[in-house]
Amino acid sequence: MKNLFLTIVLFASQISAQVQDSNPFTIACRIAERIMSETTFELTTAEQKSALDLQVIDFSKAFCRSNEKYAYAFSTLSVKKNIKLKFGISYSAPIKVWLNGKLIFQNNKQAKFYFKEAAYSIFKFQDTVTFSLNKGLNRLVIFSSLHGEPVIFLREITGAEEKPVSEFLPVFKEPASTWQWCFTGSESIYKKGANSYPPNSSLKRIYNCDESLKDSIIFIKPAVLKKLAENPGRTFKKESFADWSYPNGALMMTMLNLWKATGDEKYHKYVEKYCAFINDNIPLFRKQYFKDHDLRVSFYRIFRKSMLDDVGAASLPFAELSMQDHIHNYDSLLTAMSDFILKGQSRLADGTLCRPEPEEWTIWADDLFMSVPLLVRMGVITGKNIYFNEATKQIINFNKYLFDPGKKLYKHGWFSRAKQRSKVFWGRANGWVVWAETEALKFFPAEDRRCKEIKNIFKEHLEGILTCQDESGMWHQVLDDSSSFEETSCSAMFIAGLSYGIRNGIIDKGYSDNVLKAWSALQKKISRDGVVKDICCGTGIGMNAEFYNLRERYDNDLRGLGAVINAGIEVSALKKFLEK
Repeated sequence: MKNLFLTIVLFASQISAQVQDSNPFTIACRIAERIMSETTFELTTAEQKSALDLQVIDFSKAFCRSNEKYAYAFSTLSVKKNIKLKFGISYSAPIKVWLNGKLIFQNNKQAKFYFKEAAYSIFKFQDTVTFSLNKGLNRLVIFSSLHGEPVIFLREITGAEEKPVSEFLPVFKEPASTWQWCFTGSESIYKKGANSYPPNSSLKRIYNCDESLKDSIIFIKPAVLKKLAENPGRTFKKESFADWSYPNGALMMTMLNLWKATGDEKYHKYVEKYCAFINDNIPLFRKQYFKDHDLRVSFYRIFRKSMLDDVGAASLPFAELSMQDHIHNYDSLLTAMSDFILKGQSRLADGTLCRPEPEEWTIWADDLFMSVPLLVRMGVITGKNIYFNEATKQIINFNKYLFDPGKKLYKHGWFSRAKQRSKVFWGRANGWVVWAETEALKFFPAEDRRCKEIKNIFKEHLEGILTCQDESGMWHQVLDDSSSFEETSCSAMFIAGLSYGIRNGIIDKGYSDNVLKAWSALQKKISRDGVVKDICCGTGIGMNAEFYNLRERYDNDLRGLGAVINAGIEVSALKKFLEK
């Protein structure tokens, strides 16, 4: 009898836990609690490392205490076969470049430094140089005037997401050097009064790594810089919850939504701390980005500011706090970010936002969420109609280019050169569109004529989403391919969008069963301790379904956490709506 009683108690507790688990708020809060416990708002120090396969040759650091007027930097460049490669080069002072004893580039004029990371793995330099490289090691010497703060950026030009085939190596094994470049002053390698460029005999000493040079060579030690401290116990280790990024922006926005829905102040205070932490440390990291050339410094996207990923969604919690009261003064930050959307981002001739990747010019479905939610909030904050007009234009134009009327789904991209859409209906790309349109409808006045057009676009898209829902309740990585894996982030985005559409009379109330079935399925991807599983990693535009099907999936990838919390909030609201 005792064993029977314990069995009944255990069974009852399991049933009770399941009932508790079915509460959307309980699940959303559980995820939020885990996120907060894994967030560290602290700084630490670390040696600076090279980034982006970019060679940063900073003469000012090597000769800041020297009376030299010009100097030389040298390194070795390794390739596996004889090959010609193009390199981008940017500089701020007169320079000359020798490769294996041959002068291959020079500019004797003072220059205005220009370098831009235009998109992922796409860079813009002042000049392009062709290197004719021999198999094995090649000697590279660069002369620079020391006027001002001379710095040179050098990188092999590659396609998007391609790695360089060349490799820079330190000239000397000893002393050990983290950086690949050594420096020497002009007077160290030839007699005073000689020509301002070294004679061949002097260059040969460098090319041959003459041991006698070591006494006059400067090895720059890596700088020790500040960076975000990491919680070693966090579930997703690739990125920090304290950084400035588009997935964190979406996540923090949904944490504020959770605060509004539950009334629990801890979620609001958490987001306030997040925004204050970033705002307070911007000056420090700005210096490291621009002065120390640490192009992957914490918050680097604020300073890079060259794509919508850097500005729009990342700004959302700052905009939300600014809308609530006048205590949070993030006006200058929000203006800079929204101005980039209005004036800085590349566009097609008709004003549609686009990117230079994977080719010029490509429309990405993702970018509707990277722009529209901030635009409509800026419309509320400033009272200026220009933001609502811009949001409307992007929603209509993205629909024109990316929406397939047969499937009623969005392709991931549109290529302007080929004037055609990409091949695949990627789940999360459609999710970003649904979420962006939902955010727009929240802020457009119902009587606004633009609101009706957005509703029609939104409704038709939701109809397409419903047709590809799996029997399990989830949606697939490739929406029209049931053999692709069930993906968490897009399923959460669709749950929230469908719930919003039902509650606001945009789609029929009868679709509530689809939403509740989807939520029931989504719960199985969430552990009891708040870990969300099967979130697709960040993804470029692929040319076929296989590209998407082979993408990695991670636990608690930031790109899905906000969506899952938002889904829980929306399902809870839907249940209350159905009870009326």
